[in-house]
Amino acid sequence: MTVLTAIMAFIYLCANIKKIKDKEIIKKLVINIMLIMLISAFFWIPLLETYNFAEYEAYQEGAMSTKESFINSGLELKQLFTTSKDSTYVYEIGPHIIIMLILSIFAIKNVVKKEYKKEYILFLILGILSIFMSTKYFPWQIFNEKVSIIQFTWRMLVFSDFFFAIICAINMENMIKRIKIADVIVISTIAILYGITLNRFIPVNDEILKINEWDIGSITENKNEVIAAMGRGEYLPVNSNKNREYILERENTIEILKGSANIQNLEKNGQKLKAKVKIIEDNAILELPYIYYPGYKIELNDKKINSFESENGFLAISINKTNEEIIEVNYKETILMKVSKRMSIIGIILFMAYINIEEIKKLYIKLKSKR
Repeated sequence: MTVLTAIMAFIYLCANIKKIKDKEIIKKLVINIMLIMLISAFFWIPLLETYNFAEYEAYQEGAMSTKESFINSGLELKQLFTTSKDSTYVYEIGPHIIIMLILSIFAIKNVVKKEYKKEYILFLILGILSIFMSTKYFPWQIFNEKVSIIQFTWRMLVFSDFFFAIICAINMENMIKRIKIADVIVISTIAILYGITLNRFIPVNDEILKINEWDIGSITENKNEVIAAMGRGEYLPVNSNKNREYILERENTIEILKGSANIQNLEKNGQKLKAKVKIIEDNAILELPYIYYPGYKIELNDKKINSFESENGFLAISINKTNEEIIEVNYKETILMKVSKRMSIIGIILFMAYINIEEIKKLYIKLKSKR
């Protein structure tokens, strides 16, 4: 979605290239980009950290989607307006889009004289194009293999919602200026009746709900409730994804991969683990019952020790010969996770200040004059 959003933003910038030459607009554009980066830091910084932490299935070429599977995800025309009981997703854009497009024919006559006429026409074209790109009729075949990063063609519908929301708002503005009270009553009645027809249950085939390709629930726990969903396993480490059966069969214990050790009094509650360990041979390798992700803190007698990824994609540690020791595992946010959250909070504060800068200036002048 980030790639698609960047492409759409680039198209918009190209359409308004003359305005971008204005120094004031360039200044605002730079400020907005910086604010966006700050506000979204809580997401993209941990994402990059995880990306560099280990090899995950989602980042492997062709793991999420191939060009063939991407093209095959194209929608039939009828799927944009109806949902069958055998469908696992709802792709409907609904007849209201058609109504909105019809209104655009009348609204465009009044819009062409206004300053936002280019945006109106551009958004109308991009909205229609987005819907077209979600269908099997769009020639995705002519594009490079890299296009499969989008994963599903119907993701383009997200942009049609955005573009048509703006178009709809402009259409409503033009209608309200020319509307009479009687028209309001008629339109409101139609809208209510239309809303009632939308508020319906979509029939679902119960057999679809029974499809459970891989029950991974046994590997995660939280307060004695098993709540887990791994989808295709795309966010698993590569090694874990190769050993799915191992994950299913593995118990919530510390496994001895190398050497000899005695493990007693193991207590595990979700992301916390505590056990007594006695290493009999040097360089023993112990595998902990946690999939390899950043953030786990492992301590041996209150001293932090480093971990690495086992061949099964789990947290593993190497310990020399010891007497009986206490090993503790807990999940903590990494430093980057903590910093990124604070950056986002600062970004939100700066954004609020930025959009109210004129009011802040007036308040400052008012307070200064009272001194």
